[in-house]
Amino acid sequence: MCPQLRRLVMPAWNRLTKSTICDPIRMWKDLESLTMPSISNPTYLLEEISKNCNNFRELKIMGPCYFHLADLLVEFLPRLKILSLRCTFVWKEALLCILEGLKNLEVLNISHCLLIESWELDEPMVPADLNDESILKAASGLREFLTCTKESCLLCMRVVEDEGLIRWYKCEEGLWKRDEVSSLSL
Repeated sequence: MCPQLRRLVMPAWNRLTKSTICDPIRMWKDLESLTMPSISNPTYLLEEISKNCNNFRELKIMGPCYFHLADLLVEFLPRLKILSLRCTFVWKEALLCILEGLKNLEVLNISHCLLIESWELDEPMVPADLNDESILKAASGLREFLTCTKESCLLCMRVVEDEGLIRWYKCEEGLWKRDEVSSLSL
């Protein structure tokens, strides 16, 4: 089962049980990087990584970033250096939690994200301004802060159209890695 695995890319969770993913993570002591799809309850996964993978430093999440997830990242992965949330919805409150709580974070990619101020059930979504002073101040300590807010950007439009979960199979070859942190675009 490759105990020296350093990087894992998980395309989907829908067929994996909790033990199917947690048992191997306990053996992957050298795991440094994970690309994962959206997961409804990431607590058990992040906790296992925290307990077992001392060199873990990179995470790419391919799904919406809400406050609960941001809070779990701060709690279980405080040494995270690189985080990519590109091409999804990110709540402003979650972004600020990440920026203020992950003290070792060096690189954050929110390219092609729709930043959300609020979005209540049966209410229209209220977008947040990426140039908000609180965000810019919190991000000022990062080595890299990757963003894209061009109204004409194809990926930004797809994020809205696909409701924060881009259907990559509909995209042109190689588009999935455009504007990605270099270490995660393999």
